[in-house]
Amino acid sequence: MIFLLKLSEIVNPFQSIIALSTVILFLSFFAVSSNKAIKKYLFAVVLFFMLAAFLLNIHSYILFDSFSDSLILFGNVQMIEIGIILFSAINVLLFIFIRDGREDYFVKELTLFIFLVISAEFVIISKNFLLMFIALSVFIIAMFQLVSIVNSKVDKIITCTLRFFLRPTLTVIFFFTGFSLLYGASDFKEFNKILESEHISSPIVLLALIIFGIAIYLYFFLFPVQGPYMKIVKRNSSSANALLWFLYFPAGIFLFLKTGSLYSYFMERNNVYGSIILITLTCGCMLASNIGAISTKSPRRIISFIFLFFISTFLFNISMYSTGVITGYLMNLFNFINIFIMLFSFMPLYFIFSSIEDNTGEDSIRNIRGLGRNYVYTGVNMVVLSLSWLGLIYYLEPFINLFKRSGFLNAGVINIVLLTVFTICFIFLSGNIFRIIVNIFKGATGEAMKKVQFSRFLYVYITFYSLVIISVPVIILIDRLGFNIRFIDFGIKEFIF
Repeated sequence: MIFLLKLSEIVNPFQSIIALSTVILFLSFFAVSSNKAIKKYLFAVVLFFMLAAFLLNIHSYILFDSFSDSLILFGNVQMIEIGIILFSAINVLLFIFIRDGREDYFVKELTLFIFLVISAEFVIISKNFLLMFIALSVFIIAMFQLVSIVNSKVDKIITCTLRFFLRPTLTVIFFFTGFSLLYGASDFKEFNKILESEHISSPIVLLALIIFGIAIYLYFFLFPVQGPYMKIVKRNSSSANALLWFLYFPAGIFLFLKTGSLYSYFMERNNVYGSIILITLTCGCMLASNIGAISTKSPRRIISFIFLFFISTFLFNISMYSTGVITGYLMNLFNFINIFIMLFSFMPLYFIFSSIEDNTGEDSIRNIRGLGRNYVYTGVNMVVLSLSWLGLIYYLEPFINLFKRSGFLNAGVINIVLLTVFTICFIFLSGNIFRIIVNIFKGATGEAMKKVQFSRFLYVYITFYSLVIISVPVIILIDRLGFNIRFIDFGIKEFIF
């Protein structure tokens, strides 16, 4: 036991990465295998090591606390982010196995998948510009290879794939340019050191920040550059969409949060023009994504647009911070709450929609019409999962507190605009939710829908997420009533930060 502790201390904080790297070495011996029994065995091995990596990530932080050197930073935030990536990866792994478990390329897909997760972990823990750039580049390449393999049997997808991955490639180029400018202006290779130096006020640093903003905007395909994203989502296989939504976008969110300290600095200096540009872009993205979702009949596109809306809320958090509506702590807290809502609602909902699409052969919201009549349990769970999006109503509380302190007329025109835009977007989001619920219970079930067979695993899967979503407001209510809820010696707020 002492030997294991010593070994764990030596490799800290790479325990989870080493566990996943071991899987890649193991899978290399079965790369050309097409035996079904071996595929199931390999899936079980990969799932075991993914769960082990998830637990090792938490255990290493509890045992050894934070770690920092010239290349990496591993603290409580990084532990939570890696945990989110591994949790998403486990869900995507289950999805891939159900969809592609019988395909000849399944073992290769598993190998690339583990490699993708490892590179995402390095994106999170890297603090040196060079390591961050290498990790991001490897992550994009691995994602491109993996999506290409998964879509190998999809017709007319090559052009859409190339157009989609042109944007993250440009993101890598822009990040390299930004890193070069920061290093040339300050001779530092870390965001925090630049923030603490006198070079922070340099115009070159501001230029690098603008370049990072463009890079991140392209990475997320926000309005009005969402075209390639919407086209590939429409044509992708179900597994490819799961990879994009639950690994590509979360990794990009955590990359974006790395630059948050620099953006916060310039916002604290009351950069009016920067705030106006940011707020304009944010409002445009939020409104466009909601309007797009309510104007389409494709479940894939509905989920895609609402997903972009949730991505836009991260920009909205910075906008609220820039105008003084929320503090830096609340901005970080809101970011993690939004990630929680995204993952715990979109993953099970997409599982249900993709199962219906596989059975009916059509991507149309008409296919869920009457679902709640024939499949009551599934319909009720879909309602619970959809209603979780209304959790964004917590955004109103900071505005209410602001108006109580300063009065509505003295709160500032920009803050009133932010509240108005959020209210409009929330109404559109509620409309999308109401539309889904109405289709679930209204009308007669179509002939194609009557033939749909949901697996037992899907029932267990959606039940788990529904119970989690229901339990969260209950826990918050109990916490608001003054009861002290603690998990493993961590209070709720202390556990998040």
